[in-house]
Amino acid sequence: MSALLTRWWLRALPTLCVVMLLSACATAPVDDDLQPVQSPNDDYSYRYLVLENRLPVLLISAPDTPKAAAALDVMVGSGDNPPGRGGLAHFLEHMLFLGTDKYPDSAEYERYITEHGGNRNAYTSFEHTNYFFDINAEHLPEALDRFAQFFIAPRFDAEYVEREKNAVHAEYQMGLKSDSRRGLDVLQEVMNPEHPFSQFSVGSLDSLADRPDATVRDDLLAFYDKHYSANVMRLAVLGRESLDELEQLVVPMFSAVPDHEVQPEYFEQPLFTKESLPMMVELQPQATLRQLQVSFPIADYRSAYHAKPLGYLGNLVGHEGDGSLLSQLKAEGLAESLAAGSGLAWRGGALFSVTVSLTEKGVRERDRVLQLLFAYMDMLREEGPQRWLFDEQAQLAALRFRFQEQAEPINYVSSVASGMHYYSPEDILQGPYMMTEYDSDMLVELMAGIRADNAQVVLSDSSAVTDRVSQYYEVPYSVTLVPNEQLASWQESSAGGSLHLPAKNEFIASDVSLVKSDAVTEDPVVTLQEERKTLWYKADDEFQVPKGALYINFRSPLVGQSAAQNARASLYTALLKDAVNEYAYPAMLAGLHFDLYRHAEGVSLRVSGYNDKQLVLLDRLLATMADSRFEQQRFDNIRKDMVRALENAVAKRPSSQVMDDLGEALDYGRWGEEALIEVLQDLDREALETYGRKFWASTTAEVLLYGNYEQAVVAQVSDRLEGILASGSAPTLPTRHILRLAPAESLQYVVEVPHDDAVLAWYLQGAGDSWRDRAATALAAQVIKSGFFQQLRTEQQLGYVVTSFAWPQREVPGLVMLVQSPNASAAAVAEAMDEFLQGVEPDLDEAQFLRHRDALVAEIRKPDKNLWERAEFYWQSLARKQYDFEGREELAQAVEAFTLADWLAYYREVFMAQRRSLQVVAPGARQALPEGQYRQVHSAEAIKEGHATYDFD
Repeated sequence: MSALLTRWWLRALPTLCVVMLLSACATAPVDDDLQPVQSPNDDYSYRYLVLENRLPVLLISAPDTPKAAAALDVMVGSGDNPPGRGGLAHFLEHMLFLGTDKYPDSAEYERYITEHGGNRNAYTSFEHTNYFFDINAEHLPEALDRFAQFFIAPRFDAEYVEREKNAVHAEYQMGLKSDSRRGLDVLQEVMNPEHPFSQFSVGSLDSLADRPDATVRDDLLAFYDKHYSANVMRLAVLGRESLDELEQLVVPMFSAVPDHEVQPEYFEQPLFTKESLPMMVELQPQATLRQLQVSFPIADYRSAYHAKPLGYLGNLVGHEGDGSLLSQLKAEGLAESLAAGSGLAWRGGALFSVTVSLTEKGVRERDRVLQLLFAYMDMLREEGPQRWLFDEQAQLAALRFRFQEQAEPINYVSSVASGMHYYSPEDILQGPYMMTEYDSDMLVELMAGIRADNAQVVLSDSSAVTDRVSQYYEVPYSVTLVPNEQLASWQESSAGGSLHLPAKNEFIASDVSLVKSDAVTEDPVVTLQEERKTLWYKADDEFQVPKGALYINFRSPLVGQSAAQNARASLYTALLKDAVNEYAYPAMLAGLHFDLYRHAEGVSLRVSGYNDKQLVLLDRLLATMADSRFEQQRFDNIRKDMVRALENAVAKRPSSQVMDDLGEALDYGRWGEEALIEVLQDLDREALETYGRKFWASTTAEVLLYGNYEQAVVAQVSDRLEGILASGSAPTLPTRHILRLAPAESLQYVVEVPHDDAVLAWYLQGAGDSWRDRAATALAAQVIKSGFFQQLRTEQQLGYVVTSFAWPQREVPGLVMLVQSPNASAAAVAEAMDEFLQGVEPDLDEAQFLRHRDALVAEIRKPDKNLWERAEFYWQSLARKQYDFEGREELAQAVEAFTLADWLAYYREVFMAQRRSLQVVAPGARQALPEGQYRQVHSAEAIKEGHATYDFD
C-alpha cells in the first residue's frame, strides 16, 4: 500500500469504526453528530439511521412535496459478474422488476407506479446497481412496500428469465452503432484481462444462455444471494411524512432484507499492466468522430473527498480561459473542445482522463496535441500546487452548497443513495461540495502520475490504422506500445507556447444579499415597452436565492423560413458562442451561465445564475453579438464541426433518427440534415457576416427578468439593448405552421436508417388544438403508458425501446407509440400496436381511469421546485403568447372535466374510428412495412406540400 493510500485509509478509519459500532449496536440511536449537515437553503428534514440488518438509511421529510421518491443502491455491478457470465448483474437488474413473492404479478409494480403518477427505473454500472422510483406523495407506503420486496423475495420466474434475456440482448444490439459502447468494448479488450472491468458488461443471448452445468436462473439466484446484502446497500426515502412517520414506515419494511455480511472485493489487479504502457490505440468509429482520449491510471481518491484532488486538477486541465490548454489548441487550429477529470474508478484505482475533440489538422498533428497536453502538465508541476486556486474552487463549491436548490425527488434520492457509499453520515449532503483540506502532497503525487510514460492514448477517427476487430461490437482497432522516439517527442520541453495558470476569477459573486422589492407581482408584468422591445419583470419572492434569469428572445423573419436561414442562424450563434468562450468560461465556473441558441423564430440569449455580475457578462456578450466579424480559422473549423455533427445523425440511436424524421414531417420550420449540410458546405465567412448584420437589423427583443432583481435593472437592460437593436418600426414576423391531419387520414412515411432493427413511430394527432383536445390526448398517453410497455416489451419482447407518450407540437396535441425491434418486422410491430389500442377500452374500469386522471392532474399542477423551473414556465408561456400564465391550470381543469364516458367517446372517435395518423417507418433488415390503407410518402417535403396546417402567429 502506497503512502498516499495509507493516508486515505487512516483518514477513513474513524468513519468506518463508527459505522461498525452502529452495526454492532443495531438498536442504538445514531449519534446526533452523525446526522447530515444540510444547506442553509434546504428546508427538508433529514435523519440517518442504520437498521438491525446493517442497512444504512437516509430519511428525508419534505412536507410540501407533491412527489415522494426512494432509491436503493447496491455496491455490486458488472465488475462483479462471474467469469463467462457477461451481463449477469445487468440482467439481474431487469429481473427484479418482474414479480416478487408478495406481489407475483410481473406488471404489478410498473402498473401501480404509473397509475399513481410515478416513474421507475434502474441502472447498472461497473460497481453499482441503483434502483429508484417516484410517485404521488400520498401513495408512498404502498409503492415502498412493493419496492422493498425486490430485495427480500424476488421470484425470478423461469418464464420471465427466458423472456427478459431478449430485452437485454435487444439493448446490446441497440448499442452496436453507439461509439461510446464501441469505445468501451475496445477499452475492455486492451486492459488487463485479470481486472474485473475487462468483462462484457451488457449481456447477450450467448452470455446469458443456459449451460450444461448451470442454467442462467441458477446463476442469477447465486449472484443475488452472494451480492444483494443489506450491509452493502444504501437506501434514501423522501416523503411528505414526518421523520418519525417515515422511520415507522421504512424500518419494518426494510429490516427483512437479508444481511449476508458481504465484503466488497478490493481489486489488487491494475487496469493496465506496467509493460503495456504507454499504449496507443486507434479505432474506427461509426460516426464522423475525431477524438483523442488520454487516460492515466491513478489511485482511487474517492475517500479523499475533503481534498478533492481530481476536482482541482480537472478544473485546471479542463479550463477554457486565457492560457489554458484548450486555448492554445484552438489557437493552433488543432481542437474544438476539451474535457478533463475523473474517468473510471474502482476499489483500488481510477483513471484520470482528458478527451479532446480534434479538427482535421488535429488528427494529422496529434503528436502536437499530446505535446501540448504534457507541456501543460509540466507547467503545472513546475508551478506546483496553488493554495489560492484551491481556495477559489473551495469558495465556489461552498457557494453552490449554501444556495443549493431542490432537484427532482427521483434524481435526488438516486444520487444521494449512491453517494452514501462514499461519504461519512454527516457529509452525505455536503460531501460533493466539500473542499476543506488543502493537501499539497496529495496534489503533487497525483500530478506525478499524469505523464507520458503512464498514458493510454486512444485515437477515434476514420483514418485509424487497424489490424483487429473487437469481440462484441466488431470495432476495427489496433493497439501498440508507444515507441521511445514518439514518447520523446511528446515530452519536448519547449513545446508549451503561452500556457499559464488561469487568472483570478473576477466573476465570483461578492454580493449575495437578497433584494427587497416593493413591486412584487404574482406573475411577470410588462414594465417597459417600445417599438422593438418588450421587457417583462418579476421579483422573486418564493425561492429566496441571490440568482436570476435574464432571458432575451431576438425574433426575426430571417429565421425559420428555409433550410438556408436555419443553417446560417445555427452557424452564426455557434460562432458567437465561440467568440466569447474564453471570456465567459470563468463566469460559468463562478455559477454565472449563458446560452445562445437558434429557435423556430429567431435567436435566444439566456444569462442565469448569481445576479451580482450578470450585467458585466451581458455587456461583453452584447458587444460581441453587435460585431458580426469572425476569424477565418474559427469559421472554417466550426462550420466543419457542424457539418460533421449533422452527418453523425446516422450514428444516433435508430429510434431517435425516426423521431427526428417525424418532427420534420410535422413542423414547417424544420429541415433534415441533408438540406442543412448542403447550405453549410456552400457558405463562406463573408456571406455569414452579411447575414448577421441583416439579422440584427430585422430583430425585435422580448426580455424576461425574473429573480433577485430590483426593478431598476429593467431600464439598465433596455439601455444595453439599444446598442444591438435597429430603430424604426418592428418587422412583421411570419406565421408558423404545424401539419394538420384530417379525420381518417393515414400517412406512411418510409425512411432509411442504416440499422438492422425495425423502427416504427406511430403518431396520432388530436382532433384539434383546444384545451379539451390537449387534455384528452394527454389522458390517452397516461392511460396507455404502463400497459403498452408491459404488453409489447415485457410480454411480447418486441424490443428494448418500447414507449408511448404525449408529444404536442406547439399547441397541437399528439400521441406517439414508438418501438425499435431487433426481432420483429415493422409490420408485426404495427399489428401489435393496433391490437393494444383495441384492448384499451375493455381493460379500463372507472377506478383505473380516475387514478390515471388524478395522476395526470397532479403532474400538471406539480409546483416548480426551483427558480429555474419557474423561469422556464414563464419563458415558454411568453413564447406561446399565454400572457395570463394560466396554461397549466387551464389544462388541469380540462383534464378534470373528463368522465370515463366522455374520454372513451373521444378515444373511440379520434384514436380509433377516425384516426389522424402518420406512421414513420424504418423497415430494417426485414423490410416488411405495415399493411393498411395508407398513403405512402418518401419525404417530409412530400407530406407538407400543399397540406392543411395549424397556423400560429
